[in-house]
Amino acid sequence: MVITARKTWTTVHEELVDYAKSHHINEGRLLRRFDIVTLVKHNVSTRCCAWYLDCSEMTIRRWSHRVEEVRDLLDKGRPGRPPLFTEQMRLKVIAFYCQNPLPGCRMSFSWAEKYLNEHLEFLGRKISDTTIQRILSSHGMRPHLIRYFLEITDPDFFPKMEHIISLYVNRPDYLFCWDECTGLQALERVAPELKTDNGIRIEFEYKRHGTTDLCGILNCKTGCVFGKCIDNHCTDTLAAILEEHVELQPPDPTKLHYICDNLAGHSTELFCRKVAKLCDVDYPQDLETKEKRRQWLQSDEKRIVFHFVPYHGSWLNMIEICFGILQSKSLKGKSFGSRDELVATISEFLKTWNQHFAHPFNWVYRGTGLTEKVVCRFCSWLETESSTMTRKFLNKQFQLLVNVLEGYREQIRRRHRQRLDQLLREKKEYITAIIQGDPMVTVQYGRLCKAATDSLVA
Repeated sequence: MVITARKTWTTVHEELVDYAKSHHINEGRLLRRFDIVTLVKHNVSTRCCAWYLDCSEMTIRRWSHRVEEVRDLLDKGRPGRPPLFTEQMRLKVIAFYCQNPLPGCRMSFSWAEKYLNEHLEFLGRKISDTTIQRILSSHGMRPHLIRYFLEITDPDFFPKMEHIISLYVNRPDYLFCWDECTGLQALERVAPELKTDNGIRIEFEYKRHGTTDLCGILNCKTGCVFGKCIDNHCTDTLAAILEEHVELQPPDPTKLHYICDNLAGHSTELFCRKVAKLCDVDYPQDLETKEKRRQWLQSDEKRIVFHFVPYHGSWLNMIEICFGILQSKSLKGKSFGSRDELVATISEFLKTWNQHFAHPFNWVYRGTGLTEKVVCRFCSWLETESSTMTRKFLNKQFQLLVNVLEGYREQIRRRHRQRLDQLLREKKEYITAIIQGDPMVTVQYGRLCKAATDSLVA
């Protein structure tokens, strides 16, 4: 990597990161070496450079002299035994492990070692499981690890997210977060827990004594939680809980704002009629559809106003924080002899929380980088030509990306927009095979192609 023409610090950093990824080089080292050269060039002392970059003065002197001599940030070639596995052999190992030619199983390092050593024609020599792991790690690949993620599917996700975040930042006097934590299990361990020097040990075998649902409403101003353990979360139950909570609040003209998810029970006719009764207004007779009922629930013309988080955006509801605290501080590892015992434990926790530990949560996330992540993730799906891609999912992604490119173009770097535009043209055959002539999805595909092209012209 040779340092040549004058460029901005940010531009060179981005180029170095891209170069390191494409050549499988440690990007942190390249960036530090470039920072050393930049600071020395601007007459910053060696001692200050070492302090600022958290390295030794010898490192500063070495790389400043090195770049003056050869204008190169890469390591010199080192003597020693030639590598046992050439670059072509290493790429074969990666291709074998990632593509997994053995049907019906997920490859492990030991299984890959056994298979490759039994089929020496593949590499031409034996290989160990640690070598396979080292080859994958050197390329930053972890195909043996599985992690869950929550994909954005709501085309209007970002406007809805910004609305919820604005409520947290400019908090109304009475703002509540409402959600249901379902399926809490009453598990009885067959043996008592053991307290040891290394912590508490819990018997893994258990008996089931049923489940309960927790309906929780967080007061964003105080951090207190109003909670009820319920047998179900049908409309009647939710309407009764809403009525009970509203009666605990100050009377009119105080407005009550509720943030909730898209559960069907939050927008039924029965639920809306309960809201109209609590607000002392007439129930409109033209609310035949769910969309119309939700628009009415979100209207600011009545005392109770609902704010729905976007689909697949449950993490935007702050009550989830309290549910996590409940799980870790009260329920994790506990043994419950009955469902009533579980309900009593939850009630005791809520009392303790509200009395001693309740505090308002400070929401700091603003969605930074999320729009770009949506574009990059969709590009990865197109590059791999995923066989599990469905027409329904593709249609939602088209609508989402059109809205992102039209409304949040500045938040996405040009190279990612360029990559999307190129892949939409290159993978046309793959996309059309999934669409199968559906006119609605075809229109959305055309809209996305146009939006991707327009984003590069602007």
